[in-house]
Amino acid sequence: MSVFFITGVDTRIGKTYATGYLAKQLLENGINVITQKLIETGCDGKIAEDIITHRQLMQIPLQPVDHDQVSCPFVFKASAPPYIASSLEAIPLYPTRITVATQQLKLKYEMVLLETSCGIMTPITESLLTIDYIASQGHPVVLVTSATLESINHTLLALQAIAQRGLTLHAVIYNQYQDRSAEADIEELTADEVLHDEQLYEQTFTEHRVKTNLLQNTRLYLQEYLEQHHPETFWVELPHISFSGKNVSYQKVKDEDNKNSVPSYSIEKYAQEIADNTLYAESLYKKIAKK
Repeated sequence: MSVFFITGVDTRIGKTYATGYLAKQLLENGINVITQKLIETGCDGKIAEDIITHRQLMQIPLQPVDHDQVSCPFVFKASAPPYIASSLEAIPLYPTRITVATQQLKLKYEMVLLETSCGIMTPITESLLTIDYIASQGHPVVLVTSATLESINHTLLALQAIAQRGLTLHAVIYNQYQDRSAEADIEELTADEVLHDEQLYEQTFTEHRVKTNLLQNTRLYLQEYLEQHHPETFWVELPHISFSGKNVSYQKVKDEDNKNSVPSYSIEKYAQEIADNTLYAESLYKKIAKK
């Protein structure tokens, strides 16, 4: 399993944070890992913005493969699905070039985490969906989801599409911190301001109760679905990640073992599982090679 596809049930679901933070944890567990971006859109620079974020999360500088655009061969300025951005900028998009880039990275690194663009069903070209490109490569899939209103619907559709194509679903990463923008205005208020405004207090309390209920019940429903249809798949919790200038802070989550659902792994423990299996396989290969 030298390559993992990190994909999502939707755009802005947390794929970039999940990819970068998982890579950081793999590095800390002794794995020589690199990240790759399938295609970047909405970017003015030469180097994909998501690759830059990956390196910040990994706490390493940009690599030669980043400057050479091996880690992301296609970067488009237009903020649109890849095949539309390609058409708008009159730049042909060749999926084989992405495959070659992945092979180049595999020669230099033990593991490649390949983050896709937008959602798992997003068209890469007019005739090729992201999920079909994933299927053509045969690498295991890590699916990122969240606790929004649409999450259960989007996630079940993605899981069914994965199953229909016979793909290996290695993990589902649950991002409970996907979008805090709706809370931004309230967070700017002081506790006294909230308490003394009865309407605001009631609104804040109601929103918190609804979000907590949505978070817990979405998690439980999806865990039970995985237990029934994908029992070998890891359930992984993404920590809260925030940036302050060049500094990155992480709020880690605890591992949980709920008897009524699949075990819940922190992303740190998940990375350790991958690393242990990888290092064991490498040592076994070396022993066989010596015989």
